[in-house]
Amino acid sequence: MSTPTNLSTSVITKLRRFLNQGRERLEAIDALMRRLGADSLSTADLMAGDSLKAVFDEGQHHAVEKAQKWVADLDEYARGYLPEAMRHRVIRHPNGKGAEELPTLIDNARIAIRSRLETVKQLIGEAAPTPAGAERDAAGGWPHLRELGLIEDAVLDGYLSTMRTRRTVAQRRAAIGAAKELVEAAMKGAIHYADPTATGFEKDEMPQLWKRLRTLIQEDPAADLALGGKDIGIAKTLNAMSTVITGIAETRNKVGTGHGNPAAPKKLQESHVLLVIDSAHTMTRFITSRLSELFA
Repeated sequence: MSTPTNLSTSVITKLRRFLNQGRERLEAIDALMRRLGADSLSTADLMAGDSLKAVFDEGQHHAVEKAQKWVADLDEYARGYLPEAMRHRVIRHPNGKGAEELPTLIDNARIAIRSRLETVKQLIGEAAPTPAGAERDAAGGWPHLRELGLIEDAVLDGYLSTMRTRRTVAQRRAAIGAAKELVEAAMKGAIHYADPTATGFEKDEMPQLWKRLRTLIQEDPAADLALGGKDIGIAKTLNAMSTVITGIAETRNKVGTGHGNPAAPKKLQESHVLLVIDSAHTMTRFITSRLSELFA
């Protein structure tokens, strides 16, 4: 666990109540999704006629309304009781409003809650460290993606299940394919998180997605010369990450599943798969960390 920041006991107690209430609001949204027939909990599975059903459901259960109220109440509390720096970390998240279409409305509400939950946990010292190895890739792993809501939990657990099993060549190919799809989904979620109005990137290839995302989250080379300026240090490392993104995509195309390869590479080893999976983990941790620094 991280160390609690300098907050009074009463404020920490209140923020813990907000944590519990926020989790309840997420569970209520999941229940709404199930009532609408989307048992996967993914808004991609909502049907055209579900908007009308949601109107009637909302009139009875108020799941989205309560979620938005929780966001507004937490932001109001932060403005009144948190120091300026901490207050800004809470209220700079998207507020979950402004959408008209049902899937976007639900996605925005989830992002608004999850991002605030993560920030509050960090403020009161309850943010969990990222586990390593098999535990990291088990169901419930990769919490940095879950907390910001970049990928739906059910979808992410599906990727992790495939990535975790790597005994045979066929399983290793599938794991590489899942890792590539995970990074692609995370980048699309990150673009939407950083710029909720962004459109037209849904069919972009991995390098194009990274190029677009980098313009939203890149370091300012003029911020501190100790970071290496424009040509070395952090900037050079970011340039190398473009190669990592391309490498993940090309590895999937050559030896992974999902690209129509008729033959399996006989010498595909565990080490090759680990390189792809760990690269994916590093990339997504950097992306979510930058989102938290800039927008969390």
